[in-house]
Amino acid sequence: MTLKTEKSYRFLLIADVHIDLENGGKNIYFIHAEKNLARALEIAKQRGCSFIVNAGDTVTNASGAKEEWECYRQIIEESGYTGQIFEAMGNHETRWAKYGGCSIEDCQREFIKYTRLQDKPIVRTEGKTYYSYVDRNFGDAFVFLALENGVSTNEIDNFSDEQMDWAKEQIERYTREGRRVFLIQHAPIIGFGVGDDVNHPAYQGSIRLTDQNGKAFCNNQRFYKLVRRYKNMIWLSGHTHVDLRDEVNYSNDGGRACHMIHIPSTAGTTRLAYDEKGERVLDRTFFEDASQGYLVDVFEDRAVFKGISFYDGQTYPQYTYAIYR
Repeated sequence: MTLKTEKSYRFLLIADVHIDLENGGKNIYFIHAEKNLARALEIAKQRGCSFIVNAGDTVTNASGAKEEWECYRQIIEESGYTGQIFEAMGNHETRWAKYGGCSIEDCQREFIKYTRLQDKPIVRTEGKTYYSYVDRNFGDAFVFLALENGVSTNEIDNFSDEQMDWAKEQIERYTREGRRVFLIQHAPIIGFGVGDDVNHPAYQGSIRLTDQNGKAFCNNQRFYKLVRRYKNMIWLSGHTHVDLRDEVNYSNDGGRACHMIHIPSTAGTTRLAYDEKGERVLDRTFFEDASQGYLVDVFEDRAVFKGISFYDGQTYPQYTYAIYR
């Protein structure tokens, strides 16, 4: 008798790779980034991942990103990993524009070039850094948004009218078609969801819904409404790097929002802590073995996110989240 095997597919979920070659390698902050990416790619090969989802901040980009992007491509090529990698554009992808080294448009063109968007089986408007991908297993839809308006994530409206119109149309259509929707957008919202202490945020650089004077960031608010309206959607984010051990990496806001998964960091995780004044802060001490993400097994009725160490390949049953359709 032949046993029926439950149909599934698997992908690797990473974020905040932070390839770091600042000032020609003189001022490197993310010192373990390159080898941790190589380890993650080896795990993707060993564990039979169909593809990799990268939720953004692939480069560090404080002194130009070209060499960092080239290093990213070289690590992939030397790894022997041949599957697709789908990247979202994070805030660091446009960071060099903050210092006047180039324009935001230049940064966006580098993202398109080095992630090889032209060669991916995706749907997008020409020249744009946001796109969608429909997998061939169950027809699940992956919608990748981009932090397109600059690096200071907490000080600006991060999305254009055009991108939010596009995102709304994509999510509505895929939901109407009965597809499972994964939304990949790099930065969480401060005081909401995942990746931080919601009541006392340790990191002040997440997306805000208003400016310091209370004026609305309209498209940030449109994004917030999307993740609260489509409750069956799964939103995957990075940005704060918070370690799995701090247990703030899943939320659905008590059933009032979509499923939210935060990916710690490939380059190096942070820890929630308190400073000498008793204020909530992030401990940014990076250890080589603190490189984490998720191994994701997707079945017809559920997606199972298994926390994984990229340092030694260990999975964490205590940091596993099963999200049912």
